[in-house]
Order: sequence, then C-alpha cells, then structure tokens
Amino acid sequence: MGRIKEKALALRDGFERLAGHVLFPESASCQVCGEYRLVNEKYALCEACMRALETLRPPSSACDRCLFPMHKQKGCLMCRSRKMQDIDKSYAPFCYRKEARKLIHELKFECNTSFIEYLGDRLFESLPDRAYDGIVPVPLNKKRLEERGMNQAELLAEQLSKRTGIPVLHALSRSGYQKPQSKTPVAEREKNIQGCFHACMYIEGKRLLLVDDVRTTGSTAQACAKELKNAGAAYVGLCTAAVVYRHPKKMRLQRSKNKIWIKRIQR
Repeated sequence: MGRIKEKALALRDGFERLAGHVLFPESASCQVCGEYRLVNEKYALCEACMRALETLRPPSSACDRCLFPMHKQKGCLMCRSRKMQDIDKSYAPFCYRKEARKLIHELKFECNTSFIEYLGDRLFESLPDRAYDGIVPVPLNKKRLEERGMNQAELLAEQLSKRTGIPVLHALSRSGYQKPQSKTPVAEREKNIQGCFHACMYIEGKRLLLVDDVRTTGSTAQACAKELKNAGAAYVGLCTAAVVYRHPKKMRLQRSKNKIWIKRIQR
C-alpha cells in the first residue's frame, strides 16, 4: 500500500510541474516560494514574494549606527556596550526573516545566484551615502571557500560596486579554520573569530564599506572593522543583505551540563 501511495504522490508532483509549464510557459519557479508562476525575468522572483520582501525592511526606529533595536529609555544597548564600536554606520535592505532568510540560505548554502541582481539592486537602494573609497567583502577561510566554491560576500560586493562605481578592495585576509558562526553559541562568537582577520593592503585614511550577507550578533563585522581601523582606515561602514533585528537581551543564555545553549525568544 505504501509503494502505491508513493507512486501516486510522484505522479501528482509530475502533473503539477507539467501544469505549471503549460499554464506559464514563459515562467520558472520562484526562488523563494518555489511555485511555478510568472516571475520577474531579471530577478527570478514572483511579484507576491517581492511584495512580501518589501514588508521586511528594517524599521525606521532601529539604531542608525548598528541597526539593532533601540531601548526606549537606554537607547541602543549594543552601542552602549561598545560591541560594534568600530562600525560607524550600518545599512541593510531586509530583516533576516521569512523570505529574506530563504534568499540568504539559497545564496550561501546552495550557491544559487539566480536572484543576485535583485539583491544588488536592494543593497544599492539601502545605501544613500556612497562616499566610500572602497568596498571590502568579508573574506572566507580557504577551507570553506573550497567547500562552497564561492564567497557570497564577494558576489554582493561586486554587485554593489557595479552600481556605485566604488572599487572592490580585498583589504582583508582570513587565517586558520574557525567553527561557522551560525553554529557557534552567541556568547562564544566573539572569541571564535578573534585574531583571524588581517589587513593586507594600504588603506591609510580611506573610507571603507564592509559587505557581508547577514549580520547577526555583529561579532564578525566588528572584528573586521577593528582590523581595518587598526590598519589606518578613517571610517568603516557595514552593508549586509539582511540583519537579525532582535534586542540583544532577547538572546537568553541557558547553561545545561556545562554546555551553553541559546534560546531565542521571538518578539
């Protein structure tokens, strides 16, 4: 009975794909929802998903410097704690949720670049201040670059450079092999990447724009910015495709059997 059900489901899926091509012969599947429907040829996304992405813009009440939520009485706790003290300004078109999370995952882990023009346009729109001397992608270590076959931060930096005319500067290198930040507890992320970034070109007095795919705790961006400032950079901005918009205090640390677990409390 199980095999019959599996065959029936396979036939149904095949029919749905065929119907999609017949009904929308000029379309492909949307890279967010996966549905066969008319998609924007340039962006590889359907209109419904692009409208949904527009609702994920960072709120105007976010901290102007780091795009973390503001505390009503105390201002930005991230800035007060100086955990992103070497970042002078942050830009991002989306909060890291729903459709935006899907796009980042497709780019980062599936090497899907079919919607890179969409992200490039949105990054450009989110960057009103373009008085930068260079765009610096956050580097990957050699092992991870070989595993993925590309550096998503470098692809985004090239898209932004194409639209602004600001040159891409590979001003940072990365040494050693670190555990992925996404798999590292929040409390350990700063230590995980300590000392792994190194300035590798002359940047004295330059205004530089760091580019990465997503900013979560800001540990990676701060480590990069600190190295650039130590090497003489006058100003360091940060532009990412998405930011985790969550109050730092809502990342609660729980200790269990000498191991740190992170419980993220949704707003």
